[in-house]
Amino acid sequence: MKPFCKPGVFGSFSVKPAKIHNFCLISALTVLVGCAATSVSELNDSKATAGYDPKDTDKLFVVDCLLPGQVRKLGARAMYLTARRPIQTTAGDCEMRGGEYVAYDRANAASSLKIWLPQAQQGDPEAQVKVGEIYEKGLGGMADPKLAAEWYLKAAEKGNSQAQINLGYLYEKGLGVKQDKATALNWYRKASGLANSDLQFSSVIEANYQQQLTQLREESQGYKEEAENLRTQLDATRQQLTEQKQQSRTIERQLDETRNRLNQEKGKASRNEGLIESLQQEVETKKSHLKNQQQQVSQLEKQLKAEERQLKSQPKSQVIARQEPKQAPATEESEPVEESQVNTSENNLAEMEARLKTLESQYQASSAQINMEVNTIEEKAKQASSTQEKLAVETLRTKLSDSKSHLLAQGGQIKELKNAIAKEKSNLAQPLTLAKAGPSIEILDPPVKLTRGTEPSFRLRSATKIKEIIGKISSPTGLRSLQINELPVQPDKDGVFKSEIPIASASTSVKIVATDKQNRRSLISFNLLAPTQSAAQTFDEAPESMTSSTYPSVNFGKFYALIIGNNNYASMPTLNTSANDAKAVDEVLRSRYGFQTKLLINANRHQIMTAFNDLRQSLTDQDNLLIYYAGHGEIDKSDESAYWLPTDAEPNNTANWLSSFNVTQYLNVIPARHILVIADSCYSGAMTQGAIVRLPKDMPEDKREKWLKFMMNRKARTVMTSGGEEPVLDSGGGNHSVFAKALLNALKSNKGMMVDYELFRIVSGQVKKSASMVGFQQSPEYSALQHAGHEGSPFFFVPKG
Repeated sequence: MKPFCKPGVFGSFSVKPAKIHNFCLISALTVLVGCAATSVSELNDSKATAGYDPKDTDKLFVVDCLLPGQVRKLGARAMYLTARRPIQTTAGDCEMRGGEYVAYDRANAASSLKIWLPQAQQGDPEAQVKVGEIYEKGLGGMADPKLAAEWYLKAAEKGNSQAQINLGYLYEKGLGVKQDKATALNWYRKASGLANSDLQFSSVIEANYQQQLTQLREESQGYKEEAENLRTQLDATRQQLTEQKQQSRTIERQLDETRNRLNQEKGKASRNEGLIESLQQEVETKKSHLKNQQQQVSQLEKQLKAEERQLKSQPKSQVIARQEPKQAPATEESEPVEESQVNTSENNLAEMEARLKTLESQYQASSAQINMEVNTIEEKAKQASSTQEKLAVETLRTKLSDSKSHLLAQGGQIKELKNAIAKEKSNLAQPLTLAKAGPSIEILDPPVKLTRGTEPSFRLRSATKIKEIIGKISSPTGLRSLQINELPVQPDKDGVFKSEIPIASASTSVKIVATDKQNRRSLISFNLLAPTQSAAQTFDEAPESMTSSTYPSVNFGKFYALIIGNNNYASMPTLNTSANDAKAVDEVLRSRYGFQTKLLINANRHQIMTAFNDLRQSLTDQDNLLIYYAGHGEIDKSDESAYWLPTDAEPNNTANWLSSFNVTQYLNVIPARHILVIADSCYSGAMTQGAIVRLPKDMPEDKREKWLKFMMNRKARTVMTSGGEEPVLDSGGGNHSVFAKALLNALKSNKGMMVDYELFRIVSGQVKKSASMVGFQQSPEYSALQHAGHEGSPFFFVPKG
């Protein structure tokens, strides 16, 4: 068995007794030659790995890189320089090869298009896929799925399977094209390579369409129930309407100014026809923009009226106004200054977040306007022939430059405001870290469970508008105040308190703050989750009992795994089972399926990114890779991005978080044939997308072997998550999470070759059953990863013969 990475990837090391952490790392890396796993166990080493210091971790992220041209010799004397070539690679690799790139966290549509668009316009299908993905994702600007579909179609018609998958997804979801599931399945079939064969094509989407339809109906019903309380949403809609009206007035003013300039120019004795034409075009562009803006305003006004009607129709008992705390008795001291400061900080934070939303809306509108102006200028530049027409184009370019400068200034304001918000959140959280020094708070009902997110959660068993919570508080120095969601609560003589919490949305936050007479404070916060009735994906077929020896002519390749289990966090709640889960998954993959594994326990951002980079350098297109992550996960509510949290992650600060976008980018550059991501983490389901080819149960044996050979020539980039975009249990399976226990049982009991969607079917049913037994609802998810290079194949588990 060869080592996990090729010789030279890690360089040469010398072991010194004083460097015990380095010794552990070296031992772990070399032990893979045998049957054990590579392990980074409880490491907090700040030394460099894989040639990069922790301060240079950003160089391990994937970027769009434009390589320099190569000097080539033609004949005996002539030499020439080839065109620059775009690739996706790490920032560090791009630097070493003399390439040009924009840092991964500052890249946007413009910087990415600069790399890929010229090659795409020359007809390169891979570049056309990249351009399509840039428009589909938006990358900091407004997404344009219609334009993405046009670029995907160019590459798909040339036989590019990734373009066919991406185009099929747009048809499946109705993004940029008219929704058409039949067309979607047709493109998926072409991507699988089965379109021109005698093999039957069957999609996981086809097998699961009715279940998805049921799920959508139930989710729709759930949204109606959640919409009964619209106070927060109503305020947001009013603010958005005000912003859009202001923007409409701005566009109207600009339109009037342009019309006046046009009329003045037309009234001159010697008219500048080029300028007149330019102004007329500008008027038409602004009229179109104004019409779109007015339509948005009209839609918002209708939405606002509907929300107001719905709010008025609610029973009065459900509309609970926030009350001011009662005045303390005269014998008591006044409320501590700290409480006032916290309230002030919370108000400042709300104001800054509202301003951020306004600025982001203005930024998107300005960006869209600039894109329109760029297109106009390009068209006019092509048509300009006279000196006057060329001068008119230069005038437009000058205005465009001013607009871009203004846009950059807006971007700077947004960045500064985001930093200020992060700092304010950090300051706001700081006083609440005194929980251990203040009064003792115990929650008696509901039985809150620790979840893999920043706060524990409890899933309600039935739909209800009010949930009573019961707790007990003790304060040896005497209790000054007790507040639940900023409302005062009075405990009885035994310290027992009760409070009714309105359930107004899918997740209701509960914050209990107690202050003793020495002004020491304690905080407990958790979430009450509304019940869901999601229909998880299911498959009727039982796993096939096949091993690799059943089909000796099928080369399944070698199997590798990167396994991450994070328990101990520096700035976040400690988890109980993630490390145990990771170690158990590592054991079963090695012993039952012959995987070569690398195990990371309590890994920080640098260690995880280094492991990804090692995989990129060492794996080949004949290898298979499984990535397992157990630990905290989170959603950045500003842009709905999903993140994995390394052990050096901090709450409300995404600097050390790993986004699903960055993980997906790495999967696109790792050359492995089949890759499966298994994520037992909160919110990790946000990565799921796409469709996978399914092995028909009734396929004849000779064709089954042929089908497998087809799949060995198609990439798989699939993901299985322990839940959707909601918290998942960290317990419930003894020493494991409910998801990990179900996964381990399925892998251990399997007797033959199994594909990933069969594994999902078994695990999903067991997780839902086990979670419901502890008053929780959790539904795993499974699909293909979008924009990761997926070509239709599933991932295969083949037990050792």
